[in-house]
Amino acid sequence: MSPRKRQMEEDRALRDAARTLVKDDIAHLKGDVEEKGIGARIASSALLGVGDIVSEGRELVEKHKPASYGIGAILAMILGWWALGGDDDEPEDDDYAWDETD
Repeated sequence: MSPRKRQMEEDRALRDAARTLVKDDIAHLKGDVEEKGIGARIASSALLGVGDIVSEGRELVEKHKPASYGIGAILAMILGWWALGGDDDEPEDDDYAWDETD
C-alpha cells in the first residue's frame, strides 16, 4: 500500500471517529435538554453563580473585617437615606434665574 493511501485511510478513520463522537455528544445534549429545560438550566446556573459570589464575599469579609464594617455602615446609611425619600425638598428645576419675578 502506498504511503498516500495509508495516510488517507488513517485520516478517514480519524474523521469517522470524530464524527461519531460529535454525534454522540449531540444526542446526549438533546436528551439532557429534554430532561431538564432551558429555563431550569439558566436558573440553576444563576444559583450556582450567586452561591460562588456569596462564598467569595464571606471570605473577603472574614479576611478584611474592619473594612467590611465600614462598608456595611456606609451601605446601610445610603439605603436608609434612600428608604426615607432622599432629598425631596429641593425643586427639580435647576434653572433658578428664570423662576424669579422682577
